[in-house]
Order: sequence, then C-alpha cells, then structure tokens
Amino acid sequence: MPFHPINAANACVHRARRLLAFAENQLPDPQIRGDLRRSALVLAVTAVDSYMHWLVYRRISAVRREGDLPKVLAKLDIPFSDFASLADATLRARQEDHNLRPWVQVKNAVQRRLLTETFQSYDQVGTALSLAGIEKGWSKTANALGIKQGDIKTRLNQLVHRRNQIVHEGDIKRSSRPQKLQYNDVGQAEVSADVDWIEQLVAAIEQVVATGNPP
Repeated sequence: MPFHPINAANACVHRARRLLAFAENQLPDPQIRGDLRRSALVLAVTAVDSYMHWLVYRRISAVRREGDLPKVLAKLDIPFSDFASLADATLRARQEDHNLRPWVQVKNAVQRRLLTETFQSYDQVGTALSLAGIEKGWSKTANALGIKQGDIKTRLNQLVHRRNQIVHEGDIKRSSRPQKLQYNDVGQAEVSADVDWIEQLVAAIEQVVATGNPP
C-alpha cells in the first residue's frame, strides 16, 4: 500500500495525542506534564510541515517533462553545484555507456533544496501548495472548513509562534527584568483543541488536493 502525505500528517497527530494522554497520568515531576503538552503541540505543527513536504515530493516525482512543472516549482532556485554534479555524472555515464536517468538526478536535487524549507506558517504552506500545483489552495481550504482565510491565517500563525517559543526559546517566559525562571502556560484542553484543529486543517487541505491537481 503506497505511502501518502496524509499518512505522515496523521502519524504526527496520533503521536501528539499519545503524549497528551500520557500527560494525564500521575507523574513524578509536575513539569513533565507541561513538557509533554509542549511536545504534543510541536508534533501537531509538524503534521502540517510533514504533509506539505510529502505532497510537494509526490508532485516532483510525477514530473516527466518541463510542461508538467507548476509555475512556482519551475522557478525554484537550485545551487549551481547540483547542476555541476549532474553534468559530471552525465559525462561519466557516456564514458561508461550506461543510462544516467537525468530526471532522477534533477528530482533528487530539488528534494535536497526543499529539505531546507519549512512549510508551517500560513504563507509557507501557501507556497508549498503552489509548488504542488494547487491553485487558490487556501481559498479552497477555507471553503472546505466553512471559515474565512483570515481565520486560518490567524490561528495557524499563532500555533507556529507557540511552536517556535518552545523549540527556539525553551518556552521560557520573556521578561524585561527576569528575576527567576518561568515558563509560558500550556493547558491540556488548549493543546488538545489545537491538535484537533490542525487535524481538521490538514484533512481539509487533503480534500482540496484530492479534488484538485497533483497526481
């Protein structure tokens, strides 16, 4: 059974819920409960990122000729070193008289480039949808959810901001004159609702993809 982008997203959501379930147990240190919730939120946002990377990768894998390329993907900047490596490999293939399969080399170069990208925020996900050849992706997703695009943008970006506070700052509360170590609040019900919302968001994007473009 082939692996699909939605499988990657659902796996992240499932792992987030397992962490939340464990956080409801009696634990030796109360701080562990908060850290489990923080980890669950990070995994939930990762569900969006993982889904988009797999979606774009599938789109690249389907490309067979220049005319197949979505406009945004066609303009993606690739390091010159990748083209130099492809040229060298082509010369070696001729000398050794074997088939190089240049499209495979091109797709690998594009995949390496995309691995440097993050597809989490509203604008980043919009870029990923364009890379995958999905036109008006956010508009269609908002319609599928029955809400406004602005509502998606606000909530998704807020969740990405919380994720960044956790990942980049240890979720330590900012203060102009810090006197002691304090963490940002993280509630069980709040994180659980966020995980549910992200699951619904990805499901709506998947619905748009299924009725839309990429193979």
